[in-house]
Amino acid sequence: MKELVFRGILIGCSLGVILALAGFSDSLGRAFLVGGIAGALAGVTIARRRSRGGRPKA
Repeated sequence: MKELVFRGILIGCSLGVILALAGFSDSLGRAFLVGGIAGALAGVTIARRRSRGGRPKA
């Protein structure tokens, strides 16, 4: 689980910085932080879905 969360943080921070450089955010630091938080949440979500054994049936 640690690897997925760490990878999510790295990807989220990278996307936040790219979007800040493209002009979607006023602050580079804020974009970095928000991207990292979103990436961490995505990593936790992916880890929980993988530990359950797949997608739940609707």
